[in-house]
Amino acid sequence: MNEKPSLFGGLKQRFRKKRPAVSILAAGERLRLSGQSLVLKPDPNGFVFELGKQTIHLCPAHPESGNEDSTRSEWILFDPELYFSGISHTLRLRPGESLSVDHREENQRLVFRHGKDTFRRHLQIRHGGDFLEFRDPISELGTFVSLLEGGDSDRTYKSHRLRKLERLRELLGPRIEPLGSEEALHLLQEVNRRVANDPYRQRDSLDNAGSLLELPVNLTPVIIGDLHGQVNNLLQILIENGFLESLENGEGALVFLGDAVHGEEPGQFEDMESSVLIMDLIFKLKRHFPGQVFFLLGNHDSFSADVMKGGVAQSLLWEKRIVELRGAEYARQLGIFYRQSPLFARSKNFLACHAGPPRNKVSRETLIEARQLPELVHELTWNRLKSRSWPTGYSKSDVRRLRKSLGAEESMPFIVAHYPQAATGSVWLNAGEIPHHHIIYSARPREAGVFTRVSGEMVAQVYSVQDLQLTINEAMDQAI
Repeated sequence: MNEKPSLFGGLKQRFRKKRPAVSILAAGERLRLSGQSLVLKPDPNGFVFELGKQTIHLCPAHPESGNEDSTRSEWILFDPELYFSGISHTLRLRPGESLSVDHREENQRLVFRHGKDTFRRHLQIRHGGDFLEFRDPISELGTFVSLLEGGDSDRTYKSHRLRKLERLRELLGPRIEPLGSEEALHLLQEVNRRVANDPYRQRDSLDNAGSLLELPVNLTPVIIGDLHGQVNNLLQILIENGFLESLENGEGALVFLGDAVHGEEPGQFEDMESSVLIMDLIFKLKRHFPGQVFFLLGNHDSFSADVMKGGVAQSLLWEKRIVELRGAEYARQLGIFYRQSPLFARSKNFLACHAGPPRNKVSRETLIEARQLPELVHELTWNRLKSRSWPTGYSKSDVRRLRKSLGAEESMPFIVAHYPQAATGSVWLNAGEIPHHHIIYSARPREAGVFTRVSGEMVAQVYSVQDLQLTINEAMDQAI
């Protein structure tokens, strides 16, 4: 006897999608999407789409992970002409997600150079886990798909990434691990000499490097929020986009918004080992690129007893562990680094600090002299966006006053870190319903967000994080 299904069960059966038949595209094949769906098995090298004058690539986002299960693999859609020539924008597709090429989607015009020709085609891509589904309902125009070939040529995403991993190992390695105490002290002393003479910082009245960093327009900023000891997040950012290349060719600048140390994830509050390593890596970057790597002070960047998390006095524990590992002189030099670091950054494209805007009107000269004003230092490193849980925080009027006092337009992006707006996620645009005020948090264990400039606009990008520390160290072990 057949049992009558429940109403819910009937609806579930009715709307359940049938798993499509999956095809395999052969090398050299060039198939036209003409209204019908094309379902293909993911290829480790990726696919090429021809949309009239526009050619775009779709590739596994993490080819360095080897034979990672395709059901967990993220894919990246990009214009190779832009991607391989500098910092560009990319579109990302996670398992279970769909993407439609549509001019109404924010920032897609930064990916597609031939917008009028591309957007007419309405290409749709669905990531089904172990299959990819492609469709172009505008059959008369013609969209073509083929396998990405080229082996180890300079123009493949996979070979490009692997070369960057090798270069990263050369810059930061040979293994990604903490330095010995003597080497670490020499590195920090060298970094302190460089920070004391940072470019783009006017001297203050005491003849020290002022607290205001003013980047020239010819440097493309890559703004990184709190890292909180997440070493893989930093490594991931460095191999994404054209960031590493921009440091190498002198066209880009890394701007850390502070709080690189002290784990924020449950169970990590007392772990200082990752904090030691991440500061070693940042100092190595500063040594290699002294005029392009800058660290703005955050509230965790201190030995203050005020820095607490889950009842753990993290900064006091940080100082104690530093002394145990590297001695009192290293701790003293780290204190010098903190006192020398800038507090505020600006360019023609953005304003930024760790925490929030001052409550009073400030000038360029005031920000240069900020170290002489303890209350201003506290606001720039501790302030939070006004909310129910933080009713004394800053508001829209404070952000408006900051822009006005610095002669910035109302549309100037003001970017801060410090205060995530949710338990998940990395980027909050127009945070607190304040136009062009953005919060970035780069310490999520599985994703890292940044802000950078593409085609004259400051845009957010979020990258899924792999265990690159393990990948780099295993490659080194195999080479020995």
